[in-house]
Amino acid sequence: MAGALWGAVIVAPALIPDVHPVVISCVRFLLYGLFATLVALPNARALLTRLTRQDQLLLLELALTGNLVYFILLSAAVQHAGVATASLINGLIPVAVMLMGRRFSQASLRSMLASLALIFTGIIWINLPAVMQVIRGEGSMRQVLGAVYAGLGVLSWSWFALRNAHQLKTGRFSPREWSTLLGITTGFVALLLTVVVILAQTQLLPTDLSSGRLSIFLVTALFMAIAGSWVANALWNASAQRLPVSIGGQLIIFETLCALFYSYLLAWTLPSAAEMLGILLVLGSVFWTIRAEGRSAVHGRRQVT
Repeated sequence: MAGALWGAVIVAPALIPDVHPVVISCVRFLLYGLFATLVALPNARALLTRLTRQDQLLLLELALTGNLVYFILLSAAVQHAGVATASLINGLIPVAVMLMGRRFSQASLRSMLASLALIFTGIIWINLPAVMQVIRGEGSMRQVLGAVYAGLGVLSWSWFALRNAHQLKTGRFSPREWSTLLGITTGFVALLLTVVVILAQTQLLPTDLSSGRLSIFLVTALFMAIAGSWVANALWNASAQRLPVSIGGQLIIFETLCALFYSYLLAWTLPSAAEMLGILLVLGSVFWTIRAEGRSAVHGRRQVT
């Protein structure tokens, strides 16, 4: 469910191409922070008294790596390298999370490598035209810069996923509480970024939007703030508490798959045979990992018994 909402967030900026990605990020996360603050008000005192300085620093780190910095890098990658190349690289998040969280997995290295091979093949296959363009040497420096942005975005969100999962497994905060605290922190950082934009980058502000386009922008930003941030983060946090890190890292691929589905729906077309094969390979890798992790967990319990 979190992947379904995040997939919609990837597609949503296409509805407002006349608004700069930094402005979209600022408004989205300002609204997210405002909503999270309103949710937290009834229990604010009890919630804040449980926060340590380490929690505060971690929330600031997660707000940057998992929200603002990641979304800006992804948007910049799309602008510079195009949707195909950016999605190809962004789709490697499950691979990065699995490799970075290898020591927390119970599955064998052989099973993990097989799963990585499937997911990597599937992502390459889905984006084969973009890959062939790079192989032929037709990419420009702008595309190279976009690829760098996308790569940094992968590292940023993968780091967020691991750090966030480790915090949730301590059980000090419920998924809903942690999502609310993260929302408040993200909103605060977005407010600071908004002030910087207003003072130093006024050309980015969408001052020439018509009332109709402004309404579409605000509705889209509101959807991304509440459904794509607070609700999706709470769902993701709930899964992170219940699943091994390696499986959680794999399941983020449903964000990419849902974004593909929505794009086909908006274009009112069906995926080609090659694209369908790539999607099946990606799904196969996820289910392979879940099956391998489950078998390893059962085997471990039997040995303990």
